[in-house]
Amino acid sequence: MIVRYLIRRVPGAAFLLALEMCAGPTVFSRAADVRPSDFPSNSSAIQDKRASNTTGIIHRIEFRGLRRIPAATLRPRLISKEGEPLDATRIEEDVRALDRLGWFDTVSAEVEEIPVLLATSEPTAAPVDPMLRLVFVVEERPFLAGIEYKGSRVLSRDRVSRLLAEKGIALKLAAPVNRNDLWRAARAIETELTDERHPLAKVSVRLDELPSSASVRATLEIRDGPEVTVSAVTFTGNQAFSQAKLQRQMKRVAPDALLAGLRRKDVYSSPRLEADLQRLAEFYRNNGYPEARIGKPVTAIASENVRHWLPWPHRRAEPRFRIAIPVQEGHFYRLTAVEVHRANPAQSESRGDRGEAAEAERLVARLGLRTDQPYSQAKLEHAREVLAQLRELRPPDAPSLAPDVAVTPRFDPADGRVKVAFDVREAQPYTIRRIEFHGEQRFSDRYYRRRVLVAEGEPFDPERLERGLAQLARTGFIRPVKREDIRTQFDETQRAVDLSIRVQEIGRQKISLIGGHSPFGSTLGLVYNVFDLLGGEELITSHLEGGPENLQILLGIAKDGFFGTKLSLGLSLYRNVVKPTIARHQRLFTSANSGFGANWNYPVSPADTLGASYQLSSTSTRYGVLVPTALAGLPGSARRVNTSSSMITLSDTHETPQDRILSSVGASGGWLGGNENLVRSTIDYSRVFSSNSGPAAARHNAWAFRGFFSGVSSFRGDMPVSSRLFAGNDLVRGAGTSELGPSALTKTQNADGTTAYRADPAGADLVGAVSTEYRVPITSRAQAAAFFDAGGGWLLTNWLGPDKPALAGGDHNLTAATGLELKWLVPGIGQIVRIHYSINPFHIRRSVLISDGGVAIPVALPYRRRSGLGWALGDFF
Repeated sequence: MIVRYLIRRVPGAAFLLALEMCAGPTVFSRAADVRPSDFPSNSSAIQDKRASNTTGIIHRIEFRGLRRIPAATLRPRLISKEGEPLDATRIEEDVRALDRLGWFDTVSAEVEEIPVLLATSEPTAAPVDPMLRLVFVVEERPFLAGIEYKGSRVLSRDRVSRLLAEKGIALKLAAPVNRNDLWRAARAIETELTDERHPLAKVSVRLDELPSSASVRATLEIRDGPEVTVSAVTFTGNQAFSQAKLQRQMKRVAPDALLAGLRRKDVYSSPRLEADLQRLAEFYRNNGYPEARIGKPVTAIASENVRHWLPWPHRRAEPRFRIAIPVQEGHFYRLTAVEVHRANPAQSESRGDRGEAAEAERLVARLGLRTDQPYSQAKLEHAREVLAQLRELRPPDAPSLAPDVAVTPRFDPADGRVKVAFDVREAQPYTIRRIEFHGEQRFSDRYYRRRVLVAEGEPFDPERLERGLAQLARTGFIRPVKREDIRTQFDETQRAVDLSIRVQEIGRQKISLIGGHSPFGSTLGLVYNVFDLLGGEELITSHLEGGPENLQILLGIAKDGFFGTKLSLGLSLYRNVVKPTIARHQRLFTSANSGFGANWNYPVSPADTLGASYQLSSTSTRYGVLVPTALAGLPGSARRVNTSSSMITLSDTHETPQDRILSSVGASGGWLGGNENLVRSTIDYSRVFSSNSGPAAARHNAWAFRGFFSGVSSFRGDMPVSSRLFAGNDLVRGAGTSELGPSALTKTQNADGTTAYRADPAGADLVGAVSTEYRVPITSRAQAAAFFDAGGGWLLTNWLGPDKPALAGGDHNLTAATGLELKWLVPGIGQIVRIHYSINPFHIRRSVLISDGGVAIPVALPYRRRSGLGWALGDFF
């Protein structure tokens, strides 16, 4: 009666009366057939066991096998929902999503049909979709309760921990065990033991279940094996070059090298030997044998009697590697002719045949290749780069696009001659179809697109992209992008390219140390930058730097892409305190400068940026009691001067991978207001002379040059002494504060009433300096340089105004320094630390004669040190 009543209330509908029955999976099932029990992979395999055409409504979603993880944690990660139709594609995605969590050894999905009893008053009722239960069967990974390293006498536990940290392998305790990370850890330990002369080392991993808990303890059993070094490397099949000549090409596996044991050149490993084999093949290709082939080395371990001196001279049998390398040299070739062809019919017709031939001869002469020399692949590649870098071969409308240069050698085995043809074709740029960034977490996609200097729909320019990525890395928030992080996919039919760039973000915050030390003073400070704190892609900077002679405090905010344009706007508040000292630690003056600044920058091209800035400041200068007013050019006996300044500055920045030019000119006073009426101008030029550009330049020897000039003058009234240029260590390494400027003659009264004269630094209103250095990379993070710096300062009194100091020894001064500098890029923080030792060739104390009442009085000029050791943070140029 109840059934009928209910059915009448719901006519034509199906009513569920029966409960679920114990039934196995029907029709559809997805399960992980592979149970991970070994290394390195434990990912679940997903496979259809039955037909996936099951239809029905998911009535319930359940999880089977959970022990510690609650089901509520997993449900939000599923696409399949209760009450929705069954979808095999969604279930497969759900299984993969659960597997990607890394919490389970196996993940499978089963679909069970729920038996129901249907009652209806109409015999011809429409069929009802079956009710289904979706069950995800999982096997949780045990938690890692501990890690133990056993068996090694070579590697301590602390050293293994440091090794895994350097490799980025994190074995997390109290977390699901990751068998892949354990496998990577075992392989890393084996590689480290190989570098420690134990190439037969083996590392196995054992997981022990702990009683009464779902946890395991991992034990890495390390078998060091015997110490085996390389005793000999021999070559077979070589005729053109001797054994000794070929052995000198081996740099990493070279047991016959001087002090091979101390220099670790008797260590055998596959990567070390492979690097030497590539170097050996390059040696043959660059010395006339382009067809040379290096065969697979034959390694054998033999017992040899090795002499030992401790505790007494004796011989002992030990295993040693013997490596035999087969060589097939091929024919010897000599370069006999070089040709350059330009595939540009329009220009060829305008020049004519004779003009084209003359241009080809001129291009061949610029390649630096000489005929009748052994064939060298390296020289041909260098010549190809020379042609690609010639500006005259690039299209006028796209000077940054290098032409396509193809090198075609024609070998004549019978005569051993080779003719080389360089085919130069104007660049046919690809159009950038798509740019994708991977790895971004904190910064938006728009942030990266604004800074890479290339955009979708524009011609693809590799040099421009490289400059953009270098500028992106200089922000300090992104790690330098390596070449392997850039993937290009070219479409030859449409002449399009898709770019995929993987970035690694350091964070929104950056802390940098700044400062330096010289024999005349030191500073140390901190710069803190935070990006996008307010959500507008703004950069907030705080700068604090101080020392015995100065203090700088700055708080600024900068915004790129202002109002959706390329314009950048920056605002800052600052306070600078300068307290230079003169001889005998007397304070020359104390100048406190506070103000507000605003600057604008607009990129007019990928390499040029125009800037404008406005500064409103107030300066209070208090002169030392023992310093005569004549030194400062002060009127009367004034000891304290207050000035105000309103300055506008225009600047231009030109920056390429090879050179950089910074120029600016500014004016204060006049109709701008304030009582400081000055004109300032600066130009700073630096260039690196290297055949490589971008990040690759840091890995090769290179010459570097810098030129700097700056001047300041007063066009109305007096120039405050605090506005003079007290240059020193920032332009000439090893030079003291104000050492580049001339000296002023000061006259004081002693306690006994006698008159005393001395020469004190007076600053300069025109400063110039040049620096050159030869850089040699030591490691990927360290660099050495031999440098020579020279500079001078002029105090042109007609630029100072009415009140002028009396100069001692002329209106200019020159100084120079030469020495060595070491640079190290500190890992983690990306900060450059410089240590330099300089020698000053102008260290001799000099003196001048003055006349006082007809009596010649010698006055000693400031002393200059002979040499000094200094350090600094940041690059010199």
